Amino acid sequence: MTLLSRLKTATQMAVKAIGGVDPAAEASRVSRARISEYQKRHSASVIPVDVAVALDEFAQEPLILSVMAQHLGYVLVPIHVGEGHIPASMEAVARRSGETMATTMRIMADGVIDDEEAVELEADLCKLQTAVSHGLRAVRARIKSGAKS
Repeated sequence: MTLLSRLKTATQMAVKAIGGVDPAAEASRVSRARISEYQKRHSASVIPVDVAVALDEFAQEPLILSVMAQHLGYVLVPIHVGEGHIPASMEAVARRSGETMATTMRIMADGVIDDEEAVELEADLCKLQTAVSHGLRAVRARIKSGAKS
């Protein structure tokens, strides 16, 4: 699937999540007709980034921006997922995952991993493993107690 068709599909999903073309137009700076064009596969019109941000914000999910990020080889992760032990643990996992991926990309940029880089990557992976362990502990405690976290 091409980037254009993926963007069209994501735009359709965002418009649907918002409640249709009229609410999408109200949520953005563009007209109803432009919103429709951004969704049509045969149209060369592509949604501008500021309109994509507005629609994703109203959809309460980065549907369009995720496609853009994936095209560039990135994945979006939430910064804040809620209150309590489980959301805090999941935020730490997301943050550590991002940091580990950034380290991995930097280290692998030249296609060679030397001993020093391997040690650095091992340290990042251990920190990620710790964050995942804390997350599992929080979730397992919730399951065992039956209480909300």
